[in-house]
Amino acid sequence: MVNRAPAIVTLVEPLHGHEGTIVTLRGSGFATYPRNNCIVIGGMGACARAEPGSTATELKVRIGPVARETEGDLLMWPGPSVDLHTEEVRFGETSLLFSDAAIFRNGAPQTSAGINFKLTKASPNTYAGYVEKSAVSSVNLGGYESGSVMRVRFPENFSFSKQRTVDICLVLKEPTLAIDFSAEISRHSDDDEECLRAIAKSISVNASLVGEKVFADITRNQGTGERELFVTKPYLDRGMLTLRFSSDS
Repeated sequence: MVNRAPAIVTLVEPLHGHEGTIVTLRGSGFATYPRNNCIVIGGMGACARAEPGSTATELKVRIGPVARETEGDLLMWPGPSVDLHTEEVRFGETSLLFSDAAIFRNGAPQTSAGINFKLTKASPNTYAGYVEKSAVSSVNLGGYESGSVMRVRFPENFSFSKQRTVDICLVLKEPTLAIDFSAEISRHSDDDEECLRAIAKSISVNASLVGEKVFADITRNQGTGERELFVTKPYLDRGMLTLRFSSDS
């Protein structure tokens, strides 16, 4: 793997936005191929994908799904990303068909923009995972259940059977692993657990393509009835996970 110097961010504008907002980054050391730039925004509140036409000194990025209003620094590191990804992941009668994916692993050192960026509006049907000290006893995370984990909670009344696509952005540190992908959900079952298990499997399978061991499992909270997705990897320090579902065909 080629070692790169960290990028330098000298300007970010605007300093607030929501899903779909175009944000301009100026500086130096950016990767000219857009998908080779991994960017998280608003204190690791959302991913932002670089738009075509990027240069080594200017990036235009589009903010992805936002789970909640938050604020904080913009962080980035230029690739390399891996275009290779599993085109289909199946669990039972549910399949995820991937249309767009980028996987980053141990790229250039992380760059901080040193600014406070505000995410001003949550996206519909979007859920976030946050780092916790350990998982519940009912999940299997390859022996790492007692270490730091990411947990995403889904409301008991949320219906996965109506969803047609899912966008997932996962960043796990340290060292850095990022997976950013979109998939069409194809299913012949109304089993919500099966759909979630397909998503959990897709995270682990795509991470394995770059040699990373990432473990994911789901459970139902016995107290609240919420479905919960747990994700972890060895040496997990901090991270973010957003999932946005859409019922559009």
